Amino acid sequence: MFNRHIVLFLSCAVILFTSACKRQRIHKSQTGDSTSVELSKTDIPAKSDSVASSINLAKVDVIPADVDFRFLKIRSKINYTAGTESQSFPVTVHVEKDNKIWLSIAVGLEVARGIITQDSVIFIDRLHRTYYKYDFASLSRRFKFNLNYNLVQSILIGNMPLQKRETDDITKQEGSFVIRQLENGIAIENFIAESNLKLQKLTAAESISGNRMQIDYSNFLAINNFLFPQEIITKIDTPKDDKTTQTFINLQHNRIEFLNESPGFSFSIPKGYSSN
Repeated sequence: MFNRHIVLFLSCAVILFTSACKRQRIHKSQTGDSTSVELSKTDIPAKSDSVASSINLAKVDVIPADVDFRFLKIRSKINYTAGTESQSFPVTVHVEKDNKIWLSIAVGLEVARGIITQDSVIFIDRLHRTYYKYDFASLSRRFKFNLNYNLVQSILIGNMPLQKRETDDITKQEGSFVIRQLENGIAIENFIAESNLKLQKLTAAESISGNRMQIDYSNFLAINNFLFPQEIITKIDTPKDDKTTQTFINLQHNRIEFLNESPGFSFSIPKGYSSN
């Protein structure tokens, strides 16, 4: 059965992480209309949490390599596991940089569609003829974390979710730069590969609840001057009553297209659908 929390993850993995408490600067020169790469389609095994012990060797500065684009069209596969529940299905995502993200989940027929803009997140559940509408301001107040469109976009394409700030602590260890950030009680560590300056892993830990999230980016694909992660593997640990619940969401990009023209962002709420 379609699970709206999976779609919420696509809008922002941090929303799913915090809601559990409640229940390359690389630029691309394009000469044609688009650049696309077809990727191999293989299932992704869930990864275990394997964070190496931190050894601060030196205070350093680093500029992470971000993906730059005008329009993106991505075809992906989602593998979702939470307890005894497991689901797998394809998703198509269209992105207009810094403006909107459109997504469609289809298993034969479309079961869900969403649109994410600078100020709102709207999803249609076609199976239950309902829709969900959120705004980032209320989501930020609810989850006590600064949720915004840029955060969503960054997680999807493998850029640092929170931009590097002057107050961040940056150290070097075992082939990586580690950028440590603190946001409303959530301790964030960004592991930047020394070899290509790409974000390879992100951990976020909430001190009060003990909730923990880890996102791993891997199988980086070179498209002209870009490095784009093919695999995004998220693990969420939620402790409750001396027991920890684990959720895995594995996103595998099977096709990535960099476009100069819009891939289309058709979206409307059908008549007769109720708000949920």
